[in-house]
Order: sequence, then C-alpha cells, then structure tokens
Amino acid sequence: MKKANPKSLLVGLVFLAVAGLITYAATGGQGKGPQGTPTPAIAQTSQSQPATDEEGIRNTDPMKSGSEELPPVSTAAPPPGAAEKLPRSFENAPPQIPHSIEGLVPITLKNNACLSCHAPNIAPSVGATPIPPTHLKIDLFSKSENKKVIVDPSRYNCTLCHVPQANVKPPVTNVFTPDFRNPDAMQHSTLFDQWNEGAN
Repeated sequence: MKKANPKSLLVGLVFLAVAGLITYAATGGQGKGPQGTPTPAIAQTSQSQPATDEEGIRNTDPMKSGSEELPPVSTAAPPPGAAEKLPRSFENAPPQIPHSIEGLVPITLKNNACLSCHAPNIAPSVGATPIPPTHLKIDLFSKSENKKVIVDPSRYNCTLCHVPQANVKPPVTNVFTPDFRNPDAMQHSTLFDQWNEGAN
C-alpha cells in the first residue's frame, strides 16, 4: 500500500477548512444538520434582546450616547482617621476603604495621597493600616528587611482594587458568605505568609 504524503494531507485539510468557511459565510451562518435540516445561526444578542431604558445601576439605555456615565453617589463615610476597619469580603480580599476619599483622588503619577498615611514607615504613628509587603517592590520569595521601600508600579493606583463606601442600591443582591480559615483573616492579610504555600 502506498503511503500518503504528509504535505498532500495538509493541503487537503486546508482546502476543506477554507471550503467550509466559504459555505458557512455564504449561508449566513446557517449550516445543514442531520437529514439536511438547517442549523440555527449564532445568536445575535443585540437583535434578540433589545436594550431597555432600565439597564443596571445607570437606569439608562446603554445604546444611547451620554448613558456611559454612572450616576453621582452620596457617601456618609467618616474622614480619614475616624473610621473603623471593615471586614474583608473574603480571605485576602483587598480591604474596602472605610473613610471618605474626598480630596485624596485622583491618584496621579506625581501624587498618591494614600501613601501619606499608609506608607509602612508612617502608618504606625498615625494609626493607619500599613501597605503590606505584597505591595512593595521587593522579592516576594525572600525577606524584605533592609530593602528600600518602593510601591510596586502594579499596586500604585490604590483605587483599582480598594473601593470607597457609597450609598447605593445594587441591582443584584449579594448572597455570598465568605469562609475564613483563620478568624484573624477577616481584618488582616495573610497572603505574604502563604505566598510559598504549596510551592515545595
């Protein structure tokens, strides 16, 4: 029996794939199923589910210009230094910001007001939570003593992960219940201590 040429097989497979794509495009996504019955086209979400005028927390039609902006929110959060810590949403979740951030944002390349209280060398003296070792530009797999403290660029914009408080009515109720392996993890991060967990 004559052996098949691998190059010929590859050319044949490419030809079949191209022919299938051309047929699919020509039928508008309607292929043929068993016994020649047409198969359904890919669902067109924008056509089958028209947008309503009450979409999410914006309560506007997302297809209309000007509806991109979130509504203004009010907050009753106390000023920095007067707020109590909030429990974490789950183990090692980024803690929520319990105080008002008015005048502290936006965070820019030249100014990060969060560091004026939360920098590790300042936080103990003002009673703030210090930035954890996982946020510092260090080797996470070795000790951090005697190393220059520089916030890692990927952790510099605090409000990407840490959220302030606001008076809002979520469109979907959160029924998630966290399970903490250690009760202390409700208030403190254990990520740095567990960094090498399971890496042996």
